[in-house]
Amino acid sequence: MIFIIVLLTLVSVMFADITSATATAGGYVTIPQAVRDFYSKEVLFYAQPRTRFIQFAKVKRDLQAVKAKSIVFTKYGNLTPGSRLLETDTLIPEGMTTSEISIGVIEHGKAITVTELLLVTSMLDVLGDASILLANHLAIELDTEFRDVVLQTTNVVFGNQKTTAASLVDGDGLTAATVKDAIEILEHNNAPKYVRDDGEFYVCIATPHQLRQLRDDPMWINANTYMGRVNLYKGEVGMYEGCIFISTTNMPANTTAETVAKYGTFTATTGYEAVFFGENAFAWAIALDVEMRDDGVIEYGRKHSLAYYGIWGSGLVEGKNIVKALTA
Repeated sequence: MIFIIVLLTLVSVMFADITSATATAGGYVTIPQAVRDFYSKEVLFYAQPRTRFIQFAKVKRDLQAVKAKSIVFTKYGNLTPGSRLLETDTLIPEGMTTSEISIGVIEHGKAITVTELLLVTSMLDVLGDASILLANHLAIELDTEFRDVVLQTTNVVFGNQKTTAASLVDGDGLTAATVKDAIEILEHNNAPKYVRDDGEFYVCIATPHQLRQLRDDPMWINANTYMGRVNLYKGEVGMYEGCIFISTTNMPANTTAETVAKYGTFTATTGYEAVFFGENAFAWAIALDVEMRDDGVIEYGRKHSLAYYGIWGSGLVEGKNIVKALTA
């Protein structure tokens, strides 16, 4: 009994020491924020765009490519037209013409370091959270790299049937006519379509802002009306005019000055860019697949490092198979 009384006295004294500085005139005490708060182990990460382009890239792996710092894609040319033979004709063999596309590879990586003290004292799974942060960073880096590659194309169409960047004004968005203009160029260039169970399609990757206007068109087909029959691409939101549309916030929304630097005269508030493409438009050359690595024992085990590392490169395969659309 005496022990219990002493214990209660000690607890009341300790609590009084913590809260006496915030005692109110009415005799009540305000419990400090650090005492009142309960901390959740659930961690929140910043929302960000996921990879969209990588699912359409032509991929080639060559583990010996590091010696030459590049991976070579071989492209065959078409045979010459004509196949009719007269009875007196001789069938003469024709040589196969080839060309090479060389894509350089470089090292890529990002690392995170944490101390043993943090691992021991934190109530969170710090290394697990670090791996998620690295994966998120890799997703942005890859998507941005492929985006910048396809935007190198010289084929350009403009919003609302405008013919130049200078003629665009706010509201000249990604209209049905713009989509048809882009598809016309791809078809004229004989750009091959992607094939899946429900047909053949070109692909457009655009910002949600650009797709908003197009999705009001009565001919637009939402992805949820056909998603039960096919495996959708990541980010696919619908189809229109023989083209499927992928939505991402990683496509450029350039300021007036940024758009002027890329396209010349431009007076609208924002220049939004989208890309239309067919198969074999761009490639991912992989010399070493991305790996998650740790740095072993650092400072006698005081620090722990986690990183992703890979050797790859990206580049255009057929620039004519890509069309970019500038809208306002």
